[in-house]
Order: sequence, then C-alpha cells, then structure tokens
Amino acid sequence: MFDVILPQSFLLLCAAFEACFTAPTYRTFQWLVAGWVYCAGRRTITAVAVASGAALSQRHISVFHRFFSRAQWSLDALGHVLFTLALAWLPADQPLYLLLDDTLARKHGKSISLATMHHDPLLSTAKKPFFSFGHVWVVLALWVPLPMGGPRGFALPLLFRLYVGAKRGGGRAAPSRPHPGSRYQAAVAAHAAHARPTKLALARDLVALVAQWAAGRPLYLVVDSAYAARPLLEGRPPQVHLLSRLRADAALWARPPRRRPGQKGRPRRRGARLPRLTVLAAHRRRWDLLPLTLYGRAVTPHGFTLTVLWYHALRDQPLRVVVVRDPTGQRHDEAFFCTDLAVDPAFILTGYARRWCLEVAFHDQKQFLGFAEPQQQNQRAVTRTAPLAGLVYALVLLWYAGQVQHGTAAGWVPRPWYRAKTTPAFLDMLTALRQPSPRPAVFGPSLCPRCAQNAVSPSPTAALPAA
Repeated sequence: MFDVILPQSFLLLCAAFEACFTAPTYRTFQWLVAGWVYCAGRRTITAVAVASGAALSQRHISVFHRFFSRAQWSLDALGHVLFTLALAWLPADQPLYLLLDDTLARKHGKSISLATMHHDPLLSTAKKPFFSFGHVWVVLALWVPLPMGGPRGFALPLLFRLYVGAKRGGGRAAPSRPHPGSRYQAAVAAHAAHARPTKLALARDLVALVAQWAAGRPLYLVVDSAYAARPLLEGRPPQVHLLSRLRADAALWARPPRRRPGQKGRPRRRGARLPRLTVLAAHRRRWDLLPLTLYGRAVTPHGFTLTVLWYHALRDQPLRVVVVRDPTGQRHDEAFFCTDLAVDPAFILTGYARRWCLEVAFHDQKQFLGFAEPQQQNQRAVTRTAPLAGLVYALVLLWYAGQVQHGTAAGWVPRPWYRAKTTPAFLDMLTALRQPSPRPAVFGPSLCPRCAQNAVSPSPTAALPAA
C-alpha cells in the first residue's frame, strides 16, 4: 500500500477526521491533503492527485474526482472536528471570536456549475464598479491566538457556504460554437434549480450551527458593515453578541422613557431621535484617550461612548457605540458597536481589529493553496473542492503551532530585506511541512497496471526534477 508523504505529526492531526469518512474515503482524503501540500503548480484535482504520488502508483485518477462528486461525507462535520481541535488553544474562561465575511473566487468557463456574476471589490473603484464571473463563498472562521503569531492571532476557517447570484451571464453563444454543449446546458439547469438564499441568510445558518457546538460559551461575531443588518442581529442565539462597524448615516434613537404611573397605551419602543454620528462628533468637546494595540501597532486614538437604539436593524436591544477620531486628522471619524453593553471601548476596537485575520486567511489560501483554481463542473463537487483548501490551511497552522509548542518548529530562511521579521509567514509554515518528507518522483515509471498498457515514449522534459 502506498504511504502518504506527510510527517507523522501531521498525520496524527488528520486522524481526528477519520470518523467523518469511510475507510477508503479517508485514505483518499489523506492523499488529497498530501497533494494539496506538495502541489507546486495550479491546484486542479488532477495536479493534486499527481503531487500526492498515489495517482501514479495505486489509484486511478477518477477516485479523486469521485471523492468530491459522489463520496458520502459532510463539510460541516469536518468543521466541527476542526472547531474541537482549535478549542485546545483557547482558554476555557475566555469568550470565542467568530469572524465572518465573503470572498470571490474568479472562474473561467461557461460550464462551471453554480458560477454567476458578482461585484469584484478588488477591481472596482469608487466611480466604476466591476463584475467578475465566479463563486462567492461565505466563510465563518474562529480566531485563535496560536503561539507563532503573537497577539494578532489567526483565523481558522470552519464553515463554508456558496452564495449563488441571480445573473449567470454568457447567454450568447460564440460564433465558432453556436450550439452549446451538454455540460453548459447542465450548468444552466443547475443554476436554475438551485436555491438562492441571501448572504445574510447563509451567515445566520453558520452562526447558529457554531452556537450549538459552543454549548453556551459566549461568542462574539465580528463582521463588517455589510453584514450588520436585521437578519443577522435579530433572532440570533442568546450567547452570541455581534461586533461591527456602524454606518455614519445610521438613524439612532434614545432609549424609551420609563412608563409613568397610570399611563395608558402600549409601552414606547424607542425614545427621541438622536442626531447623526457626524453631528454628535462635530459638537463633542471632550474626547477620551484610548491607548491600544491595533494591527500590531501601538496607537492612541480619541473616542467617546454612548448607548443608543438602532431601531432599523435591532428593535428590542440597545447598542454600545464607540466613536473614534484620529488625532492626526488623516482618517475620518468612525463608529463601532457591540450588542454587549458591558464591554468597554478597548474591547470593541481590539475585537473588530481581529477581523483582518480573515482577510489574511483569504489571501494565503488563494496565493499558496489555490483556493480559486479548481475548475469543477459537477454541482456537488463545486461545493466541496474549494473548502478543502481552507481545511488544509487550518491544518497547516495547527500543525506548526504544535511544533512551536514542542520546540521542534523549523525556522525560516533569513532574508536581508526582511530586517524586522519576527514571526513566520504562512509560506514559511508550508515550507517547513514539506521539509521532512521527500516528494515522490511524479515523473517516474508508473506502477499502476492500468497505465502500464498505455506507456508513453520518453520526452526531453521527463528528466527534469519536480518543481
């Protein structure tokens, strides 16, 4: 039997997911994780299978494709196991921080299932919006203070949901291909039959699922202003508090006054209308100093707090709002809020700053693990392939954290242009994971009896070493 080319310490970490698969499927899962780690080019399923070495020795390539399109396993079950592994790095007496956002994976090809047109925030400008064809993933991650990251911590992706837009695009056929093929027709039919819940509805389902796993432990959900809306604020689990940025034009109200003795009629749900945040900040004369460490830097912004009702988004609960001003005047005044009235301004600002860890996770998954590269055309395979890259990302972080804890973590190659580097980057961790075991000779002779019948003639590039 072919051995998986991964360190034993990493295989012990993968063994926690064994109960989520059958025995043959778990073996394929190990090979795919190994291939995802060692693959040096585009991470298509074929390239990952070849990088694992199993596709050239023991298994047919269709086994790896069927793992995503037909095998019986659940992404939510994998997320639950990963959540359990991450709890070992979080003190039991501290709350949990959940980071939620969405990211775009651009795609090319009309036959890609469930791909639609989406707003592209990286290519758009304030004057001209830009739209790209691809998949948008709503991701819920857990913030974990792993030892190699210092106080900034890391975001471990737990759950993924695919958001399907209404406009697919590409309806007009090319002149060279007037009749669309069967795969394109299947993709169009899958888009028409697929349910299209909103991003907020998908996010609400993810939060409710993690709240069940937490078993009453306090959770602070950190989102940007796009997700700070009524579908996510109202009806959330009781132990979940939301922390986000508040819009400058939000309509704020005072708390309802106390009911007078003998007063008739239904109780008031809100008090007097308050001025907008920009007006409140302009007339503010006394600002408090808030010495903090945000994004790895020591800063001292000015701020003040107030308790208000944002009736448009949350009708039955007041919010704790902190308005922040940059003393240098380089940034506009900003406001942040939390549904927990017992927290202080430092808690709100440092908690919201942890949301940036999820942006770093998106960058690393796309840059080093090919999150957007698989070109799956099967509907079920589409919803499974990209999230596996997020799972590999979390496993690499947890593995390296264990190496740091035991004092066996490999360092990084010093670079003269990184004079102030004190913590390893994700690429350093991925390189350290690749070091112990040599990669298989993917260009060597095949041991598969099916492939031996179709031997190819040697080429000049066959002697080149693996990249």
